[in-house]
Amino acid sequence: MSLKPADPQRSFYHTSTLCGEMFGATDRYRLFRERILPKLFSLRDRLESLYCENNGRPAVDPVLLAGVTLLQFMQRVADRVAAEQVVYHLGWKYALDLELSDRGFHPTVLVYFRDRLEEKKRERMIFDEILELLIETGLVKRKGKQRLDSTHVLGYVKDMSRLECAVETLRLALEALAKALGTTERPEFWERLWALYVQSQLGWRLSKAEREDRYRRCGQDMEELLGWVEVKRTKLEELSAVKLLRRVFGEQFEVVEGKVEPKGKRAAWAVQKPHDPEAHFADKRKTQWVGYKVHVVETVEPERAGEGQRGARGALHY
Repeated sequence: MSLKPADPQRSFYHTSTLCGEMFGATDRYRLFRERILPKLFSLRDRLESLYCENNGRPAVDPVLLAGVTLLQFMQRVADRVAAEQVVYHLGWKYALDLELSDRGFHPTVLVYFRDRLEEKKRERMIFDEILELLIETGLVKRKGKQRLDSTHVLGYVKDMSRLECAVETLRLALEALAKALGTTERPEFWERLWALYVQSQLGWRLSKAEREDRYRRCGQDMEELLGWVEVKRTKLEELSAVKLLRRVFGEQFEVVEGKVEPKGKRAAWAVQKPHDPEAHFADKRKTQWVGYKVHVVETVEPERAGEGQRGARGALHY
């Protein structure tokens, strides 16, 4: 990627001309344009050292990429969405000082930009400069104190037993494979698994012995299906439902002397709900749940003589 020189010329269709009165003094895009963007332009010399002057590739200004990276973090959007915002979102164009006709760039450029910062050991450069700006404007106190705490957030799907989790995972894998396979490509045991895990429901009146037998049989069926997929050696292994099936099987079962046996205990980080595989078991003091933790960070001003503790600013992090 070659470096594009800054163009001081501005057309009538530039956002600075058309949008000057559209965004108020406290609007986040105007604040970004007036406070953050000048700080990023002050980093231009250091960013230029990461690029060559001309290598034949289309030029994308690294200051623009730095600004897009910050807006992307602020609004928690993926690279593809961020690249679309540069093209279609008027607020982003105004914040980044772009013309209305600017067509943006391919989203992979953001990946290359982050990789270049990491490769050149400059990954903290943007963060440190913005942090210094926040300190200068009084939004963050230098050497301030913070309080950290966390609380629980329940997963959206109901809690499942090990048997329910295994059965539901196998059902999802069968349905995903049914869409990817033709009727002539299915294994000979397909109809049996389909009738048992897709067309039937797990009975809640099963005795303990029946549940243990059903759980062990589910593990055997999972191994049989995974073995068939592995023998096929096709793109079936890349299906997310098949990957999840392999993960759940490895977390709940093991093969001992050629036989599938349940593992003694399911780890806290193991899949608890196949519809929400990132929801984990958690334990804090006397509270236990399956889901997530939300972390609360408070920035606290120090106490002064004759004054109580002043207010704090907080932020939530999932």
